[in-house]
Amino acid sequence: MLCLIISLVKKAIKRFYEVAVENSSDGIYFVDQRRKILYWNKVAEEITGFVEKEIVGNHCHKNILRHMDEDGNLLCLSKCPLVESIRSGVPLSKSVYLHDKVGSRIPVNVEVYPVRNRKGKIIGAVERFNISLGLSLTKENIIRLQKEAYIDSLTQIPNRRYFEKRFLEVLNEIKSGYRSASLLLSDVDNFKNFNDTFGHLAGDAVLKAVAQTLLWNIKPVDLVARFGGDEFVLIMQDVDLESLSKIARKLQMLVSKSEVRYEGNFLNISISFGGTLIYPDDNLDRALKRADKNLYKAKKLPERFFIA
Repeated sequence: MLCLIISLVKKAIKRFYEVAVENSSDGIYFVDQRRKILYWNKVAEEITGFVEKEIVGNHCHKNILRHMDEDGNLLCLSKCPLVESIRSGVPLSKSVYLHDKVGSRIPVNVEVYPVRNRKGKIIGAVERFNISLGLSLTKENIIRLQKEAYIDSLTQIPNRRYFEKRFLEVLNEIKSGYRSASLLLSDVDNFKNFNDTFGHLAGDAVLKAVAQTLLWNIKPVDLVARFGGDEFVLIMQDVDLESLSKIARKLQMLVSKSEVRYEGNFLNISISFGGTLIYPDDNLDRALKRADKNLYKAKKLPERFFIA
């Protein structure tokens, strides 16, 4: 009878932790010593788009999640946080970028904890991760903007109509002295080649990845919208030209490190940026013309951005 009670208590405790993990606001997964993924929770699915059956049983050293540092180095193949924690036996935390199923880059905070058995031997590790920036576009906002016909159906980011509306609002704030803002105009380099070589569905996959990478890596107060075709436009608030250059450089790097695959082909993506400040005496046409002129200049530069 005592053995039965102990067994029931253990099952109850196990179930308690399972429920706690599943109801966590963080993505959580477990690996063994060889980094074979043993568990993958629902939030991890929501953040990455990869469902449990696609992940569990695979080894993360096969570069499934493709964690990357801010310099663009792939950590799964070198300085993996899981490996560091398993070897050192101590928890650690890092800010990294993982890639989702679409192929976009998502900034996350990662915490890794070594897992020990009853004898104290390390048998694996658990990683928990959450999005490190506040979303500029929540699910609730997407639903609202969809109803108002302000969302691009392909990329699921705001469309040109919403950008034009928001630009006028920001311009009024600039005129009143409430804030400053800048404009970034971007397009995908040699986009026509994707459609001509692999077909329009491949081009769609590229646009989705670019759009989501831009969306995940701007501040909540900023805006990214699909301007049309392969063009994207961003409004960045309270930044000067130097800061805007840094933002363009970072976004360009993140897009170039996107992991977009289509029918077994790896699609190598790069984008260019033209940026400018938005002035109190501006209008939409004038600001866009300056940004477009700078975008044209960016195409001739190795860094692929020109801010002036």
